[in-house]
Amino acid sequence: VLETPDFEPRTALNLEEFKKIVVEWPPQIILSDVNMPGMSGPELCRELKKQLDTAHVPIVLCSGLSPEELEVLAEDCEADAFLSKADGFDKIPELLKMVCESVIW
Repeated sequence: VLETPDFEPRTALNLEEFKKIVVEWPPQIILSDVNMPGMSGPELCRELKKQLDTAHVPIVLCSGLSPEELEVLAEDCEADAFLSKADGFDKIPELLKMVCESVIW
């Protein structure tokens, strides 16, 4: 869905890969699933928001949870936005663009 001229997505299968990517290729936005091996999306969000070099990067949580449950999780971990998989993947590019545009760099 993100393989478009507007995005240059990078993926990480685990926390170690993610840490390498963030150092080698600083992201403009992070899309994280809530359930991941090694560290949950909310835990990752909290950790990134504490670090000076990543605190400014917008984070969008994605999950199959209901939008209401996901909203509570996103607020709790200070994620910038959330997307329920129940809404479909077609909305992901639009949401990511809106979040990026709303962030003051």
